[in-house]
Amino acid sequence: MSAYKKKNGNKTEYAFSVIRSRILDGEYGPGYRIVASKLATELSISPIPVREAIRQLEADGLIVYKPYCGAVVQVYQEEEYFNVMAVLAILEGYATAEACQYMDSGNFAVLEEILAESRLALEDYDFDRYASLNRKFHATMISYCKNPHLQDLIKEEWNRLTHARKTVFPFVPQRIKSSNEEHKQLLKMIINQAPAKEIEYFVRQHRMNTVKAILERKAMSLKKTNKP
Repeated sequence: MSAYKKKNGNKTEYAFSVIRSRILDGEYGPGYRIVASKLATELSISPIPVREAIRQLEADGLIVYKPYCGAVVQVYQEEEYFNVMAVLAILEGYATAEACQYMDSGNFAVLEEILAESRLALEDYDFDRYASLNRKFHATMISYCKNPHLQDLIKEEWNRLTHARKTVFPFVPQRIKSSNEEHKQLLKMIINQAPAKEIEYFVRQHRMNTVKAILERKAMSLKKTNKP
């Protein structure tokens, strides 16, 4: 590989990393237009590696091209969200059940600390902070699973939920409290060495309870709209 190609490749990786992190952090929200030339100027590189990075992110499903608009951050699709949640319910349930056998008191302490931070976020009505801690709790939980391929699959699905996650909790704020309570109950089950099948089932229901809350809220809103 020539020095030029290697250098240009590094610039593409740099642009890819910047754009992706901004999307996942919410700085570039759903529908945000990414102008290659403008971003290239900001990053002090040519537009070519930025365009290459955008194409990679398009392949990952984080960016789409729209006529007369160009590259924009993928907009949250409700059906897609529900489908991904159903997949995560299965994957996370199994991974969590598998991880339990490798956890000890030190691991429990880490999870308890995350729950304490989550409680503070709840008290401050900080939805974004809670969303971040919610993911951290589950990420920490599955990190103890010894199947790296399973972990990768779960992380890929998490990335699909990034945009939706920032809208779900404000849409169903009551779900935050119940979600946190379920986290506490799950950790208690693990500490008390509940059967793996019970833990797997609980995690599946935990994921699908969010979908249930959204559907109930939609039904309630629709009923109010159609009320004479």
